[in-house]
Amino acid sequence: LDARIVGRGGAYQVNATGGTSYGPFTADVLVTPGARLAIDVRRVLFAGVQFAGRMVQTAAGPFAGQLRFAGSGLNGTAALSAQGRYQRAAIDARAYAATIPGAIDFTIGRAIIKADAVLYDKPQVVADAQVADLRYGATVIQAGRVKVNYAGGSGTAQALLTGSNGVPFRLAANAQLSPSQYLVALQGQANGVSFRTPGAARIVPADGGYRLDPTRLDFDRGSMRVAGKFGGGTTQAQLRLDRMDLSLVSALVPNLGVGGQATGSVDYLQRSGAAFPQADARLSVTNFTRSSLASVSEPVDILFHGRLSDAGGDARALVRRGGNAVGRMVATLTPSGSGSWTTRLAQGALSGGVRYNGPSGVLFSFAGLAEQQLSGPIAIAADLGGTASAPRINGLIRADNLTYDNETYGTRLSNMRIAGRFNNDRLELTTLQARAGQGTVQAQGVVGLAAAQGFPMDLRVAMRNAQLARSDALGATASGDVRIQKNVDGGLISGTISVPNARYQIIRQGSAEVPELTGVRRKSDIRTPRPTDRPTPAPVGLFKLDLRVRADNQLFVSGMGLESEWEMDLRVGGTSVAPTITGGLDLVRGTYSFAGKRFEVQRGQVRFRGGAMTDPDINILATTSNDGVTFNIAITGTGQRPQIAFTSTPALPQDEVVSRLLFGTNPENLSATEAIQLAAALNSLRGSGGGLNPLGKLRSATGFDRLRVLGADEASGRGTALAAGKYLTNDIYIEIVTDARGFTATQLTIALTRSISILSQAGSFGGSNVQLRYSRDF
Repeated sequence: LDARIVGRGGAYQVNATGGTSYGPFTADVLVTPGARLAIDVRRVLFAGVQFAGRMVQTAAGPFAGQLRFAGSGLNGTAALSAQGRYQRAAIDARAYAATIPGAIDFTIGRAIIKADAVLYDKPQVVADAQVADLRYGATVIQAGRVKVNYAGGSGTAQALLTGSNGVPFRLAANAQLSPSQYLVALQGQANGVSFRTPGAARIVPADGGYRLDPTRLDFDRGSMRVAGKFGGGTTQAQLRLDRMDLSLVSALVPNLGVGGQATGSVDYLQRSGAAFPQADARLSVTNFTRSSLASVSEPVDILFHGRLSDAGGDARALVRRGGNAVGRMVATLTPSGSGSWTTRLAQGALSGGVRYNGPSGVLFSFAGLAEQQLSGPIAIAADLGGTASAPRINGLIRADNLTYDNETYGTRLSNMRIAGRFNNDRLELTTLQARAGQGTVQAQGVVGLAAAQGFPMDLRVAMRNAQLARSDALGATASGDVRIQKNVDGGLISGTISVPNARYQIIRQGSAEVPELTGVRRKSDIRTPRPTDRPTPAPVGLFKLDLRVRADNQLFVSGMGLESEWEMDLRVGGTSVAPTITGGLDLVRGTYSFAGKRFEVQRGQVRFRGGAMTDPDINILATTSNDGVTFNIAITGTGQRPQIAFTSTPALPQDEVVSRLLFGTNPENLSATEAIQLAAALNSLRGSGGGLNPLGKLRSATGFDRLRVLGADEASGRGTALAAGKYLTNDIYIEIVTDARGFTATQLTIALTRSISILSQAGSFGGSNVQLRYSRDF
């Protein structure tokens, strides 16, 4: 801070500049002494807000005047006056897209604040604050209102807040304030879990601080009791759990899927001047389970006792299944060195051990991975040493029949075998083998356990026809070798992956053919950028990418009327946070259905340009013929901004092309209803509508690679038919076509090279042929 004071004609000019944690600070103030001190704030800048105004001391002592402020999205006034011998201030402020500088991210989307305060030994405050889209650090208040009416040591306060802090929450609070006690009632939800105080919590001023009398907090299932003290040199908290249902953990970690009932106590005491706090935790969990959509793990009971004192920390756990102990854990920390108690514990000696031979789901639940499951028995025997910041573990880990499920992608690894050894500061994974559909996954390598070294790792993964995804919208198998490396400077994922078979549905279509009027939304549903919006935080682990992903064929893409097969050759670089993709996809074969007409896809190209964006260039052409006219649908542009054009040979206007496709006539001959249908057909090309797609479900149920409906063909005697295709090998594709009138045909395609194929067809109504096809993109 640099300040300068200059006297001018009985007044003092004060100028100051400096830097603060809230940005630069400047002041230009004129102070005029006398019987009534006058302060002229010409310009003061603090936290990006400019203040200006004049204040004069009244005969009673307080100041009167007005201070105006504006900047950083804030504006308003503070009117000062005297109420007897006490200072009174009336504040009227507004905020819009306000950004408050500082170490903590603090922004305000909108706010209205009105407050009237009298500053004396028992302050008087009447305030009403309304905010929307307020962000302070990780906490976001989407909407909130706080009202206070407090005078003479008594009054009321109400608050209603809706927002998120890791999980969405809604909180309503009502307080009755008096000199002898504060009564507070709470009610709300956290991630869909309701909570409330059945009776008001009682807070009593005592011994220079505040005491919280025993208060019960009820949840959807179970309750807890809390009590404590804060201030006066002592911080104390007591917590009692009464058969608390562990499914309430979803209020903190969504979709974790843990169950059971917890009963126990937690006590904490920190006195001013004491080197270490005193803490004791005793918990008993009965029928602990981890559940998924398809299974529930075998229940176990868990007993835990932890203690912290001047002598250090001690923790013990026992896991029982059916009355028999299947796991034990003992860990002791002896303080060492100097500094705070947390530093001394981190530097202290670690001793103890873990012995476990039971359900893997119990241990996997501590990872906190939602919608992922690990089931089956696992055995761990390890001794602990070193320090808390640099542990040393020696022992073994074994499992012979584990199953891993990822509910998001449908990934399932079964018959998993794991063999590893804890060797001081690392886990040496000697064997990891698992079945993935009809294929296998194997891995070997080393995972470091030292936080100071960034938990280094070096893993090699080998996939052979491994089914890595299996869901309604996505299915894929993969073969290849991948290496995962990580050290304190970062990580790298490299390798080559071949995709022998993959299936992708462009959109998840609806389950009923209900016409949908698109482009109409409630005004409140329109999501516009907000001042508090922030980029999605990057994951903790950041890896560079160097991958090649290939598919010679059998990359099936369906949805929005498209039934197609592609080949792919991609290079994936960048990082796991911002990947870059180069290369592309090329069409092998495909059809497109629009307005009841079947188009043959003649050309299909998708190209990724690299860079941080992954929006590819597309070039697709589909054609059909009717009444001597060839109709074309060309899709160009990018994946997020496609351009669709209708053309024909001979050339016709685009609206006439669509009209003749739909109704077989020109647009001027259409009725009003047909004109609406024409507009709806054009709108459907944007991909915004739903629709029933039973073939997609049927294909996944039957296991066919390709399933489609063909229109009638009078030349061959075929009626409306169903075609089902399957790859016999990577280069041989067979398709059988049949209709309700007894027509059947078998088509066989043999790929000799990437450009030359042999096509043969034999039909039940006579006629067989063999063709040699040559195709190449220029």
